[in-house]
Formats: sequence, C-alpha cells, structure tokens
Amino acid sequence: MSKDIVINLLVFADAVSKGTRQVELFSKVASLGVKKVEVRREWIKDFAVELPQMRSKAAELGLEVYYSIPAVLFKRGKLDRGGLLEVLHEARVLDATRVKFAVGEFDDTAQKELFDLKNILSGHTVLVTVEGDQSPANGRVETILALVEACRTNNIPVYATYDVGNFVFVGQEPLYNAVKLYPFVRYIHLKDVEMTLQGPQVRSLDGGHINWRAALSLLPKDVPVGIEFPCGEEPEELLLKTIEKIQQVNKS
Repeated sequence: MSKDIVINLLVFADAVSKGTRQVELFSKVASLGVKKVEVRREWIKDFAVELPQMRSKAAELGLEVYYSIPAVLFKRGKLDRGGLLEVLHEARVLDATRVKFAVGEFDDTAQKELFDLKNILSGHTVLVTVEGDQSPANGRVETILALVEACRTNNIPVYATYDVGNFVFVGQEPLYNAVKLYPFVRYIHLKDVEMTLQGPQVRSLDGGHINWRAALSLLPKDVPVGIEFPCGEEPEELLLKTIEKIQQVNKS
C-alpha cells in the first residue's frame, strides 16, 4: 500500500461552514505531513479569485492539488461537454493533477459520446477519475464499470475512484466491488459507514461497519488514498490518528 495520503478538505467541513476558505486550510494539511490536498468545487464562491490563490498557496507549501467535482460526467446518456470543458479549464488554473467526477447516466452504446470524451481529454494532462454517488441510479458498481471498461476498450484515459463508503448507501458490498474495480482504480477514498435506524451514516475509520482494511488489501497498492469524512471542530488529532491507521496497513 502506498504511503501516498491525500486530505480531502471535507475533513474541515466544520471550519468551512463557519466561513473559512479552502485556501486557508492548506497550511493545516501541510502541518500533518501530507503532500496532497483535494479541493472541493462546491465550496468555491469566487473562482476567478480563489483558484489562483489556491494554486499559489499549494506551490508555496509543496502540495499537489486534486479537484473534486460534485457533478456527473454524463447526463441522460450524453457527455456533459460544457461542464467537462469548464472543469478542465479550472483544473488548469488550479494546476490540479487529478479531477474526480461522478459517472452519472452513461450509455455504453453511445460511441459518439465516447469519441467526444476522448477528443476533449486528448488536449489535457490531468488524470480523470469517476466514482459512483450515493444514489441507487448512479452509485452501483455496474455504472462505474460500464464507463471505465468502455474507456479501456477505446483507449480513453478515464479511470475509477473507489469510494469504500458510497457503495453501502446503494446496498452493495464494498469488498466485492473492490475486486470488480481493481483493474481500473487510480484513487481510493476512505471513510466508514454505520448502519442506523435513520439509514447509513458516514463515520471516521473504525466508527462504522466497513472492513476498510480488507478493502485496501484488495485494491492496488500504489495508488493515492484520500481521507474523506468530516472530522469535527478540532480535526487535527483525529486526522493524525487516521493517518497512523492507514500507515499501519501500509506496513502490513
């Protein structure tokens, strides 16, 4: 298992809810000894101002930037060309090396959409990955597999982000899906999920019912691992413990 850990800024959700900007959190990420940060697009209020600021701060601190997009790549079977081009432009301004979308509604018979996707990505070096969301329509492993398998067949550089928790929300087994997605995974999101009377609830690692260590053992060992769950008002202690847990798996 790689020691390549990423902090998704969702861990600082409490601070952001109180008005802290994402760029102000970069120093906290660096102080944890982590070299990669994942920015959340839905938290950007002024793209023209914040993207260059985050790029500059990341360069100052030696952080590599990933870009998390809470939007689908495909809508009703059609590639969201405008949305993809906009995000790729933002990623270039941000100097992000990776961009993550949700799959959305992909039609594996739509060759024109795949051709357009390949053509658009040919002019960019950013790595694009997709994951399922927490909806039954777009969150199942079959949806992800349909796209990444079609991309492999057509030599399109789109890969999978494996989110160990999201599958629970759509009633699927994370470990089984780890095996299915193994050939395509280029990024891993870690969280835990507890089953409650109110439904699945995201928790910190070992706070739920997922055997996340077993999931990691079934996934590629050389891909980045992102920590992605809210860590409360004073997240540093929990984050340090989480990093240590992941590193313990790395050594096993």
